[in-house]
Amino acid sequence: MKWVTLLKDFKEKVGLSQAPASGSTTPSSPPFRESSSNANYLSPFSQDFSLSPSRDKHELELDFKRYWEEFRSSTSEKEKEKALNWTVEIFCRLEKQHKNVSQLISMLVETHIFSFVVGRAFVTDIEKLKLSSKTRSLEAEKVLTFFSETTKDGIRPGGNLLHAVEVLVSGPIDKQSFLDSGILCCLIHILNSLLAPDGGSHSKDTNDNVELPPVDGSNNAETRPVRQLEVEGSVVHIMKALASHPSAAQSLIEDNSLQLLFQMVANGSLMVFSQYKEGLVPLHAIQLHRHAMQILGLLLANDNGCTASYIRRHHLIKVLLMAVKDFNPDCGILPTLWALWTCFLNVLN
Repeated sequence: MKWVTLLKDFKEKVGLSQAPASGSTTPSSPPFRESSSNANYLSPFSQDFSLSPSRDKHELELDFKRYWEEFRSSTSEKEKEKALNWTVEIFCRLEKQHKNVSQLISMLVETHIFSFVVGRAFVTDIEKLKLSSKTRSLEAEKVLTFFSETTKDGIRPGGNLLHAVEVLVSGPIDKQSFLDSGILCCLIHILNSLLAPDGGSHSKDTNDNVELPPVDGSNNAETRPVRQLEVEGSVVHIMKALASHPSAAQSLIEDNSLQLLFQMVANGSLMVFSQYKEGLVPLHAIQLHRHAMQILGLLLANDNGCTASYIRRHHLIKVLLMAVKDFNPDCGILPTLWALWTCFLNVLN
């Protein structure tokens, strides 16, 4: 998606005003240019901020506002993307220095707009990963690489987006802007790729096969699985935070995302848990499937019956009923599955 279209979405989804908000009003800086002067302009950010004690909170806040204004005012897609990458990078640095993240973001920019922009950027980058695949579907290896790779400027655009979203949804801000961005649908497809038989979670030797790029200067056998667990943990945390919103389930009915989540839960109860008992899948794959059940449970518990007609129309009752009917008591999943079934019945009633 082009950023021009994204700005149009602002006005439709979150009511972006023509004049910048007071929290984000800063003198407009010169646009990015491929020149030596531009290289000098970016040089303070080409190194780890933790190694630059001269850049205090106030300077970082000014940097954030400058790059945010650059993102909003630029007419070049490439410059917008670059400016947003630096904006999110600086936000990730700033939030580590502030105890109150919601207060921090409200001082810098309109929160609902920033949330929507970060959400759309996240979705757009994941869509690019889909298009780069021959099957037009997400692959766990590419997803993990996206969230781990470092650019020549020394930043991790994918990792920063994931971290920024996690930080924002963990606070008391309104999560509707994230739901409007389509990020919950995107996260369901990411979780599905991590749980797919060939996607990195269903074989014990997968962590040794996934070739992740260097993270923090290392790429050894210990670092790769640790980073994978970090990514999976962040994805699950974000999904649970968003699933608690009353309109979360409704945001999933425009495509097949809600159906896919039902199928993931059914697959976990019918196949994966028994495979774990046979030693065919690792423990963390089981934990991911449990999280998928819990996420679906949160969606249904907070939906207030709004998706009941959709559930009936797509025969999702049968999908979950089969999971309950054929469960194996030796797998130890009955409490979670029964709690999910109870939420499901409440939605239909």
